[in-house]
Amino acid sequence: MRPKTAAEKAFITLGPAAGAFLTGSAASGNTKLAADLDELAALRAAHGDPALTAALERAVAFRCWRAGDVRSILAAGAGTAQPRAAGDALVIELPKVPVRPLSAYKIEGAS
Repeated sequence: MRPKTAAEKAFITLGPAAGAFLTGSAASGNTKLAADLDELAALRAAHGDPALTAALERAVAFRCWRAGDVRSILAAGAGTAQPRAAGDALVIELPKVPVRPLSAYKIEGAS
């Protein structure tokens, strides 16, 4: 999607995350994109470019296409989980332990 309005052109200056958000939002059928861009401009002024860019990257990763979603991500702050790809399996040698019968766990006096 190419930015057409002045608000879209100003928003796209945030970089690739803004472009991906704009494209995804339009593709999802967001009919309130103009109002969302106004709110995102206010969030940009309040939080700054680095914080908004990080929030947009997270919104794109989780396919959240509304300004309210970005606002929630910003409100959550740095305490949000950062999903990563699974690593290698942990393979370790476990210690040998003696095997006990189940009767060893019987409670005395219980029938």
